[in-house]
Amino acid sequence: MLDFTGYSCANCRKMEAEVWSDPEVLKRINENFVLVSLYVDEPTKLAAGEQYTNAKNETIATIGEKNLDYEITKFGFNAQPLYMFMDAGQNALSDIKYGYDPDIDKFIKHLDAVKAKFENSFAR
Repeated sequence: MLDFTGYSCANCRKMEAEVWSDPEVLKRINENFVLVSLYVDEPTKLAAGEQYTNAKNETIATIGEKNLDYEITKFGFNAQPLYMFMDAGQNALSDIKYGYDPDIDKFIKHLDAVKAKFENSFAR
């Protein structure tokens, strides 16, 4: 579970406080997913050898810039929060670009659907 977030993202904190804190959501995240939070505003500089110029000819020099560039390049999206679900081969398990939505039941259904798709990929 990729969590594109930011330190200054108000809606990210709302999702964490209002949705992720729900016992059923928290249980599913803890038991069924590897959560990777990618902060798009992380100011830590990348090592000189890790810095690069992206397709838009922008210099990517911080971890946050790298995370944001990945979000835009991989998913064609620039919004936080964004929750994307990937398998170990970095294949998307859902085409839904899931962002801020305080509907707990909807998020639970999405988590369950992603988990089922992941499990079904091994049943072949």
